[in-house]
Amino acid sequence: MRKYILLLVSICCFSLGFSQSFEGNWKGVLQVSGMDLPLIFEFKYNGSWEGTMQSPKQAPNKFPLSSLRAEGDSIFVELKNMGVKYSGKISSDRHAVDGQFEQGQLKANLQLKKLTADEADQVGSFKRSQRVNPPYSYDTVDVTFENSIDKVSLSGTITKPKIPGKYPAVILVSGSGPQDRNETLMGHEPFKILADYLTKNNIVVLRYDDRGVGKSKGDFSKSTTGDFGKDALAALNFLRKHPQVDPLKVGIIGHSEGGLIATILAGQQASGLNFIVTLAGPTIKMDSLMLLQNEAVLKSQGKSISKEDLAMIKRNYEIMASDMPSDKAFDAIRNNMKSIKGSQNLESANEIASLVTPWFRHFIKIDPIPFIRKIKIPVFAAFGGKDVQVPAIQNMESLKNNLPKNKLDRFTIYPSFNHLFQNANTGAVSEYIEIEETMNPELMKDITQWIKTL
Repeated sequence: MRKYILLLVSICCFSLGFSQSFEGNWKGVLQVSGMDLPLIFEFKYNGSWEGTMQSPKQAPNKFPLSSLRAEGDSIFVELKNMGVKYSGKISSDRHAVDGQFEQGQLKANLQLKKLTADEADQVGSFKRSQRVNPPYSYDTVDVTFENSIDKVSLSGTITKPKIPGKYPAVILVSGSGPQDRNETLMGHEPFKILADYLTKNNIVVLRYDDRGVGKSKGDFSKSTTGDFGKDALAALNFLRKHPQVDPLKVGIIGHSEGGLIATILAGQQASGLNFIVTLAGPTIKMDSLMLLQNEAVLKSQGKSISKEDLAMIKRNYEIMASDMPSDKAFDAIRNNMKSIKGSQNLESANEIASLVTPWFRHFIKIDPIPFIRKIKIPVFAAFGGKDVQVPAIQNMESLKNNLPKNKLDRFTIYPSFNHLFQNANTGAVSEYIEIEETMNPELMKDITQWIKTL
């Protein structure tokens, strides 16, 4: 019996020692749609396990893990509000963890490698020439408001001049994907930079977390562009009631999908909407836009698209836009892609699943032109000449051809800007993280001056 007890103690100590090897910083790289997406985990043990996860290409924030458990040579991680799960086993030399990462439909193998604290800091931070930090020269107030249609509570920040008075005001509406109130992306915070500039020039700004992101409630994964439009309308109505806001000078500044939302609401002649600013907002049918985007992205990588691949992509979009149930649409798209090597494996299945989400199937059917033709308020439209996501020439042409004439309208293509309105070399998505500039001041100055002329 004594030998059995001693053996049990030895096993427990060995197991705990192995578990303690998880302490520290770990880096892994996910392959998502042909792009490298680094993730950094920090695991700590002080009587119980705790830790953080950072996706530095998407945000500088370190998000606390909601669950972390180490058992022997295995670790189990969960970040519930982002739908993230990771489980893996540590190598015998304790310098690597082999495991599987899950988020929504995405399931992928992910190997973590151990980093020193200095290495983790270096990987997790990027040099940015524009930063906004307190103390501010204006007032900031965190607020909560309700989308009463969908019963969704949304959280955001209002920035306003310190001197009492009535001022023009805008809400900021973000691009596609789950975005926080700063539209944080790859270490950049474009909405925080833009809000700072506008507020310093006596314009009140409300920026908010997308539903299901940050402090906002709701389920992002089940939402569509139409749902986000209702959130924007709720934000607009909330802002108009602020005591420092001139209710006759309230508008929307939308980026990318946010610009599309601004266009749709303006075309619907939403009550209380006095002007819109659309930054790289699509103005052509979404299936046509996606084809242009495919070609432009490949061109930025020095590649081209074949007629066969183009026909296959068109067919995928037709399936997505159909009334086919999602499981049938998934099978149809997968069958349509069977000639592509690797298209039938698990990783590709996860990518195909993203094409039949509620958001994508709703988005691909949108045609902004009927809305553009009904707009009666002033429009400021800006496009980046090097934008590969919303190509400037075709979208500018569609807007000019379909928007009713208004002497207050302003349309500009900034030749050297990419989709984020940074000065860029090629405009490729891979450049976003490398560029120190977050949003070019020329654009912010032009927006500010235009709003003040209304």
